[in-house]
Amino acid sequence: MKKNLENYVKKYSNFLDKKFCNETIKQIKNLKWKEHRFYDSKENISVNVSKNQELENLFDPQNKNTDIIMKKIWPTLKKYIEELNFSWFVNWNGYTRIRYNKYSFNKKMAEHCDHIQSMFDGNIKGIPTLSVLGILNDDYKGGEFIMFKNKEIKLKQGDLLIFPSIFLYPHRVEPVTKGVRYSFISWVW
Repeated sequence: MKKNLENYVKKYSNFLDKKFCNETIKQIKNLKWKEHRFYDSKENISVNVSKNQELENLFDPQNKNTDIIMKKIWPTLKKYIEELNFSWFVNWNGYTRIRYNKYSFNKKMAEHCDHIQSMFDGNIKGIPTLSVLGILNDDYKGGEFIMFKNKEIKLKQGDLLIFPSIFLYPHRVEPVTKGVRYSFISWVW
């Protein structure tokens, strides 16, 4: 196995084409978004850790483009596992429906890792092992995706990023300074 943590972060350029990304934004843009909150397992509550600077989320809207994205994730996950030569990694159960993220002016996501428990305590049992992040546009300023404390992972419209969800992979999104940043996320368990 490779010992450099960055070897397990893989970017897939042009996962979605520009036209498809723009259509998806049109489909979701005016839906009802909710403020993102982190779950505090010790207190059993969800909290806004960024003092009203947190992004907004949209869970699992039922539309044609969401279903297309969901179907495209599977072969890319398979490619990720093959590229890392993880033939033994066959015990994952699936991946969640995507959640869309919207970052308006001055919105960000605080540093965290995707060791989510609350999403996996109902019909889905387990914890996420991989995070699958897609970028729907790049016509905004700010909103940089940061890993490993200060390393920017440059992402363009249509790119997909896959990385482990565990504590060794904290990440954040810097505040958007102009425009609106749209992305989506799914978690493998």
